[in-house]
Amino acid sequence: MLYYLMACSVECGRFCLGYKGLPHEVIWVEMHDIAATMKSIGASPTGGGRYTVPVIKDPNTGALVSDSHAIAKYLDETYPDKPLIPRGTHVLMQNFESLFSSVVLKPSLRLLMARTLEIQKDNSREFFIKTRLRMIGETSWSDVAPEDKIQVQWAALKNGLGVVDGWYQKSEGRWIMGDIFSFADIIVVCWLVWWNAILKEEERQEIYTLHEGRWGRLLRDVNSECNTDLGSVGERIQSLL
Repeated sequence: MLYYLMACSVECGRFCLGYKGLPHEVIWVEMHDIAATMKSIGASPTGGGRYTVPVIKDPNTGALVSDSHAIAKYLDETYPDKPLIPRGTHVLMQNFESLFSSVVLKPSLRLLMARTLEIQKDNSREFFIKTRLRMIGETSWSDVAPEDKIQVQWAALKNGLGVVDGWYQKSEGRWIMGDIFSFADIIVVCWLVWWNAILKEEERQEIYTLHEGRWGRLLRDVNSECNTDLGSVGERIQSLL
């Protein structure tokens, strides 16, 4: 059972379960309901004492696991076939996630927040604005992403992807670890799935023309590896209904 909100790293849980070939039920949770829902099922808070998704509940063991990286680690320990985190790379995977965030996400955070607000349901918009203003230390949403900042952050997003493209080139294979598929590739693709949901059509098209089509190809390859179809137009529309 996967507790889920259509958002960025949340997709990691679905990719991980698909890769392991584990059947699962997805329970959708609205953003403003996350804390109450997680408390009601006994899930643990993650970094900073916040309640987040994804969370999985394993009917075979009774385990409740919060946080996408912890979920991948738990699945490898409990269902060791087809490891998500190759032996000896646990710390490397954690550092990769932090590095990807520093290079790609933090420089474009306000752009991504602005685009995310545009697709929020009415009953989550106020909660989203309040929590994100607190996160970035602003008092008015109009100061979050004015047009001049949007353009700068869009350039920063593309520049960050250029850095990550360089990592893949140096790997000399399809994956960040060369010929070995890993949780690192899922981390990257989770954000591609989210951007498919929030970016404007022309922005999505530009992303997928960058770096000789690297990002569309990577999304297709990870979906194939994980027996999923996340990030497609149909998936995006269904997730936002």
